[in-house]
Amino acid sequence: MSFLARNEYLLGEIDYYHGQVCARLTDDRWSENYRQIWRAVCLQLCWHECYDAAGPGERMVRALLRRTRYGRQWPPDCPVLNGPVSLSRTESIACRTLFGFDLITDGWGDWEALARGFSEAGETLLVLRLLPYMEYLLEVGAGNGYYSFLAAQNGLAVTALEPSPLEYKQLRAGAALNGFAGIAAPVCSSGESAAGGALYLEDGARVKPLQLADYRAAGSLVRLAAAGFGLALLKGAADWLAAYDAPVLLVAAANGPEDGPNGSVPAAVRELARYDYGLYTVSREPAHGAPLLAQLEASVHRAAGGSFLALPPMAQDLAEQLTKPVDTRVLTPTARLENLLYFVKTSFEAL
Repeated sequence: MSFLARNEYLLGEIDYYHGQVCARLTDDRWSENYRQIWRAVCLQLCWHECYDAAGPGERMVRALLRRTRYGRQWPPDCPVLNGPVSLSRTESIACRTLFGFDLITDGWGDWEALARGFSEAGETLLVLRLLPYMEYLLEVGAGNGYYSFLAAQNGLAVTALEPSPLEYKQLRAGAALNGFAGIAAPVCSSGESAAGGALYLEDGARVKPLQLADYRAAGSLVRLAAAGFGLALLKGAADWLAAYDAPVLLVAAANGPEDGPNGSVPAAVRELARYDYGLYTVSREPAHGAPLLAQLEASVHRAAGGSFLALPPMAQDLAEQLTKPVDTRVLTPTARLENLLYFVKTSFEAL
């Protein structure tokens, strides 16, 4: 069972038993004691205001970093930084994520993974929802491998491309550390061209432009996170985008020269409207119980949110599953949810 499915199951059981307990309690001393214990547990899990005496509650504050230790904004059980750790641009450390794999990072730009154990809550939850329907991930701009490792952990074939030498080194080191031997990571670099820039694959003395269609496969999820290169890559893959096996695309919210100011819809996303893709914005910080996606009209040039999801015609039936309200409590360590379930279920049985 996947991380997401396991935690959704545990939360469903916790909510059921807690609701049953609350429905049976009267205003005697023991019932008030139970409510106080539940309140303390929710605060420890950062489920603030999720201890409504009438039931499990619906609201939840997502600011996991408000609980401090050592004078830093890290939660007490932070996987890495629950003690003084020195980070620099020349030294890297292994950060244990919420999902069990490690990321190699120097800390610059990875504060979420270091402090919370995950990065980019909205896009992470979307990818976790998408993976059961996908067979292959092609990631351009893979960074240190966060999304590639999520996909590999869920059984997908993965090709990860990263032009930054430092992040490419972290990607390869992380894949080896986690035993993800099946991740293909060709050497990729950026260069100048008449179009203003291009991505190239390097194979010894041979160098060739990167073409998405070279990695064409059924059931593909393509994540574009290389700012400034998305539009050129999509134009070179026109045949694939118009075909029956067109990929699902996830365009990261990184603005390059082609995309204009922050908040504008990237040119790569606008290009996909030509191929009858369904376009959606992905909430950067989804609210508990709120939809994760919002449909984007093809004529819209600005959009608030994080990344953008594009579903081809053959995959647009996925929208119903992907747009359902999110339970952000799933981003809680599974072991803690299992302990909480034991506590709540035992309390129910004691009644």
